[in-house]
Amino acid sequence: MRRIALILTCLFLVSGASAQQEKPPTPVCDSARIGARELADCLRTASDKSEQALQSTFAAALKSIELKSKIMATRKTRWKRFLSDSQTQWAAWRDEECQDLAPLEAAGAGGDPRLACLIDHNAHRTADLKARYP
Repeated sequence: MRRIALILTCLFLVSGASAQQEKPPTPVCDSARIGARELADCLRTASDKSEQALQSTFAAALKSIELKSKIMATRKTRWKRFLSDSQTQWAAWRDEECQDLAPLEAAGAGGDPRLACLIDHNAHRTADLKARYP
């Protein structure tokens, strides 16, 4: 378990560095400009869109591996399996981070810190995958 945590930490640090180069767009859900109900709706919509963008980008990454003509089929299969495993582990880390830590770190902040966390992490992961699998 410690090894998985270490690997995820390393992946996050590496992906964070590349994601900072291509800054994901900031959501338009501003608690200072809209009411609580509108903010909740905005965050839910933005969260759904960020999840769809991430899934689409991940599917494109898998397809880009498949389209590499100079790589043997067995290596492509392993590569896609490892990328899928990595994505599953990343999603588990993101979910724990956003469900457990975000509410504590955002004490007193407006809106739903869980959704804001999901939006932020999804945007960074999407940017990272796009940079690694153009």
